[in-house]
Amino acid sequence: MSGVSRIESQTLALAALFQALREVKHVAHSGRAEQDVVVTCITGLLRPYDGDVAHAYGGAAALLPGLHQLHRQLSQPADMELTRYAVVIFHLERKLLRQKALLDTLGRGLGQARAQAEYFHIAHENVLGRLADLYSETVSTLKPRIMVQGQREWLDDSRNANLIRALLLAAVRAATLWRSSGGSRFRLIFHRNRLLQTTHELINRLETAA
Repeated sequence: MSGVSRIESQTLALAALFQALREVKHVAHSGRAEQDVVVTCITGLLRPYDGDVAHAYGGAAALLPGLHQLHRQLSQPADMELTRYAVVIFHLERKLLRQKALLDTLGRGLGQARAQAEYFHIAHENVLGRLADLYSETVSTLKPRIMVQGQREWLDDSRNANLIRALLLAAVRAATLWRSSGGSRFRLIFHRNRLLQTTHELINRLETAA
């Protein structure tokens, strides 16, 4: 994480989480996905973590949509649908860490998905299908389950359903990176202004450099 402060790493991890959840909502309500955003989220899920959050997602600039969403979440008014998803994701991530068998299944499945991504494409439907199955085999077995809101016609589409599950798994991964960077429930509650300021600074820096 050379040159990146701890608070910036935490902010980027939160941005990655809200970027994935924002896309879940987009797919569930419109049936459409932003390919670049999906690629970024799945990249962060599949790439081995080396301690650099930005590198995990292909660079901090790829997380700009998530940073903008995070800025809105930390300000007023917040999107309560995304807030509910995030609360459950953090809860499930903590539960998952205590389940060795599920973690082993997750590790094997991510390895298989990486191999598929190298053969096809990181957002190929086969890769997304494997990640969706992996979500169902692991995170979805824990309580509470995430109940995604949206239009039934889009939620019932198998490709959309696979994409949503893959993105939820990517959100769990981002929650893990948040925790690995020193993030906690206490920090999220009592350091909200610091996170908001850092989010604003990162957006300005990245958009100026673009």
